[in-house]
Amino acid sequence: MASHRPSPALNQSPGAEVTSILCPICLKPNLRRARFCQHCGHDVVLNNDQPSDHRRYVITRIIKRGGQGAVYEGIDQDGNIYAIKEMLDRFTDPKERAEAVERFNAEAELLQQLRHPRIPRVYSHFTDEGRHYLTMDFIRGEDLEQIVEREGRIDEQRVLRWADELCDVLGYLHSKGLIYRDMKPSNVMIEPSGDIKLIDFGIAKLFKPTERGTQIGTPGYAPPEQYQGLATPQSDIYALAATLHHLLTGRDPTQEMPFSFPPVRSLVPTISERTSAALEKALQKVPSDRYATMEEFRTALIPRVQLQSQPVQVRVAPSASAKAPVPARPAAPVLPPQPVAPPAQPVQAAAPVPPPQPVVSPAQPVQAATRTRPSRRMAFGQVVVSLILLALIGLTLVSSYVIAVRPSWAEPLIAPILSTTEQSRSPTGELRAVEYDLEVTVPADANQQALREAFLQAYRERIRSEFGETALINPNVPISYIVQPKPIDQRDGQITYRARLTGRVWVQEP
Repeated sequence: MASHRPSPALNQSPGAEVTSILCPICLKPNLRRARFCQHCGHDVVLNNDQPSDHRRYVITRIIKRGGQGAVYEGIDQDGNIYAIKEMLDRFTDPKERAEAVERFNAEAELLQQLRHPRIPRVYSHFTDEGRHYLTMDFIRGEDLEQIVEREGRIDEQRVLRWADELCDVLGYLHSKGLIYRDMKPSNVMIEPSGDIKLIDFGIAKLFKPTERGTQIGTPGYAPPEQYQGLATPQSDIYALAATLHHLLTGRDPTQEMPFSFPPVRSLVPTISERTSAALEKALQKVPSDRYATMEEFRTALIPRVQLQSQPVQVRVAPSASAKAPVPARPAAPVLPPQPVAPPAQPVQAAAPVPPPQPVVSPAQPVQAATRTRPSRRMAFGQVVVSLILLALIGLTLVSSYVIAVRPSWAEPLIAPILSTTEQSRSPTGELRAVEYDLEVTVPADANQQALREAFLQAYRERIRSEFGETALINPNVPISYIVQPKPIDQRDGQITYRARLTGRVWVQEP
């Protein structure tokens, strides 16, 4: 459970700010430079006995401890921050212990291969002093269980935004042949940025002799088949629906009868029929009665049209509004059936000329006056139409120059339009998770938003250079940091940052 955080000071790692570290055995404090505990004499450096990679860790803070192990905050030799998860085994049989360690290593290596912006990255796994460790990104924030306990039931639109991201990450796991098995509010972290992270893959349960690696999930959220040792993608669909039901209604399923989920509209009438029906189907006790895939459940909750078109509409509106009304207005004057006589009656009726009915002889002058006034008006209208047409021709020529030449002064205006047009293309090809280590240089006084925009632009340029102009970034899965920006150089009022970003990209097959 951890997110990689940079040091707040340039050219100074977080480790340089640490004045003491903890012994992993007695958990008493030691000097930062210590290699052996001054209290119990044990080695305080982790992953140096039989190392799994080049990283060496020390513990800086206890986050959580329990009977099966603990979660610590720690740093590596470069001062990067990690979560260090310790798992204690309770095996008395050496053969059972060896089997558990083998399963632990296999599952840890599988987790290390996962690359998704909603999953904390696993970096190392190793055994040290009889304890088994996993290191991963350190996630700051609070989980959904804490949020619903504090706020009560959550607004439907807010829950659906979370649901969209959770369906995406669970669908990613299913595509890798993995079943999560323990979906519940406390396993979903919300970072201060609003990003979601799915945590706790239950690997600690491998060291519980009574379970032998069989995960039944959490009562209240786990579906009936998991109590029989069975788990399929439909099991995760059920557990996610149970989680969403809890968030929308505030009704904690762990405090209710097993497998009882009244329709959410019967508890909160303001919930939409679509959401209520989708959850009702996903919470069926028989797996075959639920949705077949996570994507099917996601589409039932949130229409794909809404998910794909909404970001495009938001981005296009500011730019298009300046141009769209211009050609729309002249359309009416350009329909000039001017020689047609019927408009003469309205003009004659509106003119302040005395009614001609009692007078017979002045009929011709009246007709002449009637003809003269419309002709003047038509002449004036033709001038206006001509001016508008000239303006449209000029605007077309200027627009063609701006788009073709793209002078620097026009770039801020046309870049959003062109980039939005690119995003509005229908996605084709293979959808891949693409990850890059990138460096950008920004002014020293640049804020976090400017820094993020610089990294996003660098990511887009890298995508184009590697996959060509046909590559399309999925707008429904935001480009995210895997490793947060870290300053690596400063000179001439500029700071260079390094970060690792990931996103999902449709790539055309060659």
